[in-house]
Amino acid sequence: MSLNNALNIAKTGLHLQETNIAVKSQNLASQGVDSFKRQYLVAQDLGYQDKVLAGAQTSNNTIAALGLPIGLGVKAAGIYRSFEGGDPISTGEALDIAIMGEGFYQVLLPDGTNGYTRTATFQRDPQTGQLVTIDGYPLIPNITIPIDATDVQISPDGIISIKLAGQTNFQNAGQLQIVRFINQNGLRAMGKNIFLESDGSGTPQIANPGLQGNGTILQGYREGSNVNSVEEITDLIKIQHAYEQLTKVITTSDAMFDASIRMIN
Repeated sequence: MSLNNALNIAKTGLHLQETNIAVKSQNLASQGVDSFKRQYLVAQDLGYQDKVLAGAQTSNNTIAALGLPIGLGVKAAGIYRSFEGGDPISTGEALDIAIMGEGFYQVLLPDGTNGYTRTATFQRDPQTGQLVTIDGYPLIPNITIPIDATDVQISPDGIISIKLAGQTNFQNAGQLQIVRFINQNGLRAMGKNIFLESDGSGTPQIANPGLQGNGTILQGYREGSNVNSVEEITDLIKIQHAYEQLTKVITTSDAMFDASIRMIN
C-alpha cells in the first residue's frame, strides 16, 4: 500500500464527514419545522484491492490463512429518514389534524401530480371553502367546509362533521384518507414537507385512518419534528473528531512522503 493510497482513502473519509455534517446541519435547522423527519447518512466502503487472496498458495507452498485486502475508502451511499412520529403540539385549531401513527395526507400539486405530506395544518380556501395546505395545495379527497360552518369536528377515524349557522345538528362533510407506502424511504423529498412517489417507494396504498396499519387523526394538534438536538450535537462532536483524525492521516502521510524523498536524494 503506497502513501498515495493512504492519502486517497483519507480524502474519501473527509468527503464523507463533510456530507455527514451537512445532514446534521439540516436536522438541527429543521428541529422547529412541523413533522420534519430526522435524517441519517448511510455510508459504504468503496471496495478492496486483494494483494493476497485467502486460500492462495504462498511461495513456501503453504496456503495463506489470511487475505490482504486493501481498502479503497468510503462513500456516502444514501440518506435514511426516520419516520418515527414527532410529539403532538396542541393548538386548539379545528383544522390542525395530526396523524398519530403511520401515513401521509395526499395533496394535489400545481403541476397536476400528487404530493404526500404529514403537515397537519390546513385551512379553508377563502373562495371555495376547500381544505388546502398553507401553500394552497388542495387535500385529496376533496373536502369542502362551507363558509357559514360554525363548528368542525374530526373523529380519530377521519370522519368530518360540521354544524352550519342556525342549525343544531352536525352533518357529514367528508372522510379523510391516509396514504402509506411499502418503502417510505424511497419517497423523494420535494421541500415544503412534501414527498413525491418514486419507483423506490412503491405505489400509494390508500385507506381510512385507523385501517390497514394507518395512523389515526388527532384534531387540534400539529406534529412536531422528531429531531433530538442533544443527539445531533453529540453526533457533531463525533464528526469533528473523525475529521481531525483523518486530517492527521493526511499530514502524517505527507510527512512520510517528504521523508522518503529526502532519503532518495
